[in-house]
Amino acid sequence: MDDGSRISWLIVVFLLFGAMYFAVAETAFASVSRTRLKTYADKGDPRAAKALFVTDNMDRAITTILIGTNVVHLAAASVVTVNVTRIWGLSAVTVSTLITTLAVFFFGEMLPKSIARKYSERLSLSTAGSLCFFMFILRPVAALLTLIGNGAAALTKGDSEASVTENEIYDIIEDMTEEGSLNEEQKDLISSALSFGDVTVESILTSRVDVAAIDVSMSEKEILDFIKEQNHSRIPVYEKTIDNIIGILQIRKYIKDYIRNDEPLDIRGLLDEPYFVHQSTKIDDLLQIMSTRKLNMAVVTDNYGGTLGIVTVEDILEELVGEIWDEDDRVVKNIVPLKDGAWSVNAEEHVIDVLDELDVRYDEEEEDRILNKLMSELAFENFPGIPKEGDSFQYLGLLITILSMKRSRIYRLRVEKLPEDAAAEEGGAE
Repeated sequence: MDDGSRISWLIVVFLLFGAMYFAVAETAFASVSRTRLKTYADKGDPRAAKALFVTDNMDRAITTILIGTNVVHLAAASVVTVNVTRIWGLSAVTVSTLITTLAVFFFGEMLPKSIARKYSERLSLSTAGSLCFFMFILRPVAALLTLIGNGAAALTKGDSEASVTENEIYDIIEDMTEEGSLNEEQKDLISSALSFGDVTVESILTSRVDVAAIDVSMSEKEILDFIKEQNHSRIPVYEKTIDNIIGILQIRKYIKDYIRNDEPLDIRGLLDEPYFVHQSTKIDDLLQIMSTRKLNMAVVTDNYGGTLGIVTVEDILEELVGEIWDEDDRVVKNIVPLKDGAWSVNAEEHVIDVLDELDVRYDEEEEDRILNKLMSELAFENFPGIPKEGDSFQYLGLLITILSMKRSRIYRLRVEKLPEDAAAEEGGAE
């Protein structure tokens, strides 16, 4: 083999390494986290700054990589063809083309891309500087090809712009949690933020049966005795019936005026104007209204104008960040394991939270059906009338029994996992 042949084969090897380089750069920048690159850039890493430039100009970078990839592939194939023809003749060209194609595919595409996907951060930092150089020198060619491509694309009607669906975002969050980029608390917070706009006031209100309210006709002593029993800073005031709330009493204001005045107070003059909101109102809309008007409490009405309950700013924020505790709150354990392997569950707990806690599987259709639904709602749905203590029904392989009730309200439920072979049809009440 003469020196010319050796040089030719060295050129082929060099071009193969060039193909590997462009394959690595393409996959590394397609896979790398821009947030991580920005973190390195903020710490003063010059390679990260160049890598950010590439990600910010990804269309240009992809065009440059495609130009480079095609040049080295075609050049490698041409040099191999010339060498083979000179040494073995035209009869060997077909075999050499097949071998070259396999070699370029494996060593110049598949293998480097697999490695780049695994070490995307490290390799994107390593190739950032050289890729910026190629983007600069190939800029005129890239601009020309982009112009031709855009012109051709303008002649046809394209598909509507793709957007990421909500389910895809949840999948991304799940993947990031599994990879360790997010912890469970961060995952829950982001998931709560995504679903925040879908939650209605009806799902988070304090029911009218639990509302501590004052009748405007009560005597001063009765009002003071009632206030002493409460831990609230504001209390609704009604006239004749709780469906006719006439104002909100600030306890601090009432106590101050009571201390300063010797004569009995007229409670009507101390009331703040109530703000009424329908049960179907979204909590993100309500939060904005309450923030603008500097309200702390809103009265929730049903479809007939009656009082369904009340909602506070704290209730809305808890839907986003979780339970907010103060020194006056009483701790109520929502899911308590029992000695026999079952669980005692608060009827005000969300169904999805109970299923997740007990590791019960459910599909997307069922998730949409029970979204923001309480265990008490699920129970009432599974009985033809008002149930009584001891009544039970089956749901997703669980036996759910009414544990305690007061009047017509369910307080706690007993939840037990049924053996797979003993689970009856779902939803059947006993």
